[in-house]
Amino acid sequence: MSKRVSLLFILLLAVAPLWAAADSAPLLKARADSLMNSGQYSPALETYLQALKEAENSGKRQLFVACIGNIANIYAISGEYERSVHYNRMGYDAAQQLADSDLMGKFLINSVGLYCALSDLPKAREQLTLMEQHPLSDTLLWHYYTMHYGGLVARLDHDHERAQLLCQQALDYVRRHRMGSRYELSQLSEMASLLMQSGQKQEAMACLRRHLAMTDSIGSSEQQAESCRLLAEAYEKMGVKDTAMFYMGMYHTLRDSAIDQRQLAAAKEKLYQYESSLSEGQITQLNQQVNRQWWLLAALAILAIISVIIASALRKAPKAPLSPPEGGTIHHTPDNTPASKTIEAPSGAVGGASPSGTVGGALEGADRAAIYLSPEQVAELAQRIDKAMSDVQVISDPDFSLQALANRLESNTKYVSYTINQVHGKTFKTLLNERRIEEAARRLADHEHYGNITIQGIYQELGYNSAAAFIQAFKKIKGTTPSQYQKNA
Repeated sequence: MSKRVSLLFILLLAVAPLWAAADSAPLLKARADSLMNSGQYSPALETYLQALKEAENSGKRQLFVACIGNIANIYAISGEYERSVHYNRMGYDAAQQLADSDLMGKFLINSVGLYCALSDLPKAREQLTLMEQHPLSDTLLWHYYTMHYGGLVARLDHDHERAQLLCQQALDYVRRHRMGSRYELSQLSEMASLLMQSGQKQEAMACLRRHLAMTDSIGSSEQQAESCRLLAEAYEKMGVKDTAMFYMGMYHTLRDSAIDQRQLAAAKEKLYQYESSLSEGQITQLNQQVNRQWWLLAALAILAIISVIIASALRKAPKAPLSPPEGGTIHHTPDNTPASKTIEAPSGAVGGASPSGTVGGALEGADRAAIYLSPEQVAELAQRIDKAMSDVQVISDPDFSLQALANRLESNTKYVSYTINQVHGKTFKTLLNERRIEEAARRLADHEHYGNITIQGIYQELGYNSAAAFIQAFKKIKGTTPSQYQKNA
């Protein structure tokens, strides 16, 4: 009997690293996504590389390919378009092998943008045609990119009238569907450039002022740098050399603060070394995973056989009476289950219904480890949380709470709270305040659309019931009061 137990223990130790790799890859990607979205590109690239290795080791091909796509995006952000094309093509080929139409569509979207940045009109046209044949499951995003990149290709083809029309349609679409500042900023910069090219200087400058006000409101050094670059180009075309030089200097200063080139170069070097260590074609084929999976299946089969043998032996063995340690007692819950037993979350879909009985009460006093969500479930739930909390109408409800969010996601408060803490490193309340304050700051800086609305009107529209709570939250996040922020804007 003891030999069987020892063998089981040895097999568990052998398989544990494979399980750990399988579990860590989605969580690593979720962390990398969070870093990238907050503009921390160097640590994001390093984390994507870790996720890449874990996904390769555990045979998670779709996750592997998704990491490749975001690595391509980081290279594009840092201006290395050729290198970005390399990773983007690699990702597209792998997505094609997986027959994943959605992933293929995303890589095609990126391809159009990259070839437009490289001024390669034939390639950009070709990729745009392919992109239109691969609609995304997210139709909102796909319609936006169809207009946006259609406009970029038209501009590259010197069809400025069509480019301006599509740009305006995309801008209206973003505002109508409240897609957020990232998309609106992209269209404003494109519109300003098109207006400047067509000689509409005053209209172009109005766009640029709006762009600058928005970047100040969201506090992004990267977007502020982009505003300064656009202003430098505009003043250069207008012949105002000194102002153009000033804004270009500001651009370089902000760009350096937004992207640590030395740290980013170190991360790129690690990625290059990893890629060089792989054999030709391995990065998309991932042939080694097949062997690993067969070994894992074999180990699991052996474990199953041993478990049956052990269970059979235990059934045959005489049962010893339960007795407490000397001088102690055994405590039981009302259903006769030992009180120390932890209750795990049900398997299956994220947010699935809890088993009937005492789960709710047991989890209240349980240790945090009793909440079990796989990294895949955490990553999926994190994505759904982010989508819900990016909707201004949702977060502006005064009664919006952790429970309301959980109900909206058809999950429960413990899973949602746990996921927010794991991915963002903060509580639901902190995350909610940050999202509300970012929207408040955007409105305070937007004199064109919100200039006639009082600060009280703005905070009440965003779900705050008292001035004190709003001012306290605003000052904590933005470092200044709402009135001072509005004055500076």
